[in-house]
Amino acid sequence: MKKYLLALALTITFSSFVAKGQNIKAFVTLGGNLSQIDGDEVYGFKKLGFTGSIGAMIPIAKENWWVSVETKFAQYGAYERSYPYHYDATLPYIEIPLLIHFEDYIGGWTFGLGASYGRLMKYNEISAWDATGVTTAITDAVKTEYNKNDISFVADIRFKIWKNLKFNFRYQYSLVPIKKDWTFTYLKESWNNDAYNNILSGRLIWVINDKDTTKKKHRKKR
Repeated sequence: MKKYLLALALTITFSSFVAKGQNIKAFVTLGGNLSQIDGDEVYGFKKLGFTGSIGAMIPIAKENWWVSVETKFAQYGAYERSYPYHYDATLPYIEIPLLIHFEDYIGGWTFGLGASYGRLMKYNEISAWDATGVTTAITDAVKTEYNKNDISFVADIRFKIWKNLKFNFRYQYSLVPIKKDWTFTYLKESWNNDAYNNILSGRLIWVINDKDTTKKKHRKKR
């Protein structure tokens, strides 16, 4: 926990410092995730979780190109509630996403690609059958621990809503398994799966040091 608090404090300090710069932007985000775990034999983006972060964007190779770094908290997992089975996994992560962005000043859109390192905190997992149910469906036969570390691919789209406020849609998928050799059984059959986080996120972003670059671009074309 001390490491997470230290990373958060360093990011806050860094963001406050760079916000004073002429071109560097600091930002805060708040939103939610819809997620599933590929490989758990439960399907659908049914797990709702919270996400929030602070970060900074630094210009690179002309005005249209930026690199961003964040310290982010996010809740992922999976959920299924169909009689008689109940499955609920909540996986909270502290993450450090690093992305490269292209900003379209004419259309007001920003596109980004990158990766994120996540560290799993204390998680909660419930896998149970109702007392009156008959255990005939697929079950997790062996309790397999989650990997503490996650490295994910990230795709990011942003557009301006009002002044410094933007909306962000983000897709994220684990590049390495969060569980390996997860054992399942069905009747007399058994097999192993590797599991991966699969995440859709919607966030509001407030940019602290955002300039009206769209107007600036139009003035140059006159």
